[in-house]
Amino acid sequence: MDQETGVYNQAYFIEAFNREWQKHLSQQKGLALLYLCPNMDETSNSNTVLKILSVKLQSSFIRSNDLLARSEKGYFTIGLFDLDIDGLQAVLKRINTAITEVKHDTQTRLNQKFDCRVIAGHCTPTTNKQSDGLINQVEQALHLQPVDLKKPDKVIYWE
Repeated sequence: MDQETGVYNQAYFIEAFNREWQKHLSQQKGLALLYLCPNMDETSNSNTVLKILSVKLQSSFIRSNDLLARSEKGYFTIGLFDLDIDGLQAVLKRINTAITEVKHDTQTRLNQKFDCRVIAGHCTPTTNKQSDGLINQVEQALHLQPVDLKKPDKVIYWE
């Protein structure tokens, strides 16, 4: 577990994500990988803000098998399983609502600026695809996408 936020660490996340990948490969069901990149003032409240965000994110998940982790690089990683593109869009709406609530809460309670970019990748595993491929595509989009918080979402559909 991540000490600051109480969510899974990245090593456990990757292990669990790969297990789900194999399960979805045999069942031909879709899954998604999301990276959430918090952007906030560097203040003493950053751990508090990240904890608030992790709680809000966890409450936005409906299914118990959805995974939330925090990477060593500071972003959150989410694994969503057994969902199609419409399901991903519904979850993205709930996540964006959670982000908006955290943004408002940190501004009013802590007088701190906060925002968050969301990068998502969706696919149905096949024998021609490996989980590392989806991870690499989402990471590439994370690093290639300019920081434009007015358009925070980027969704990749790996067919």
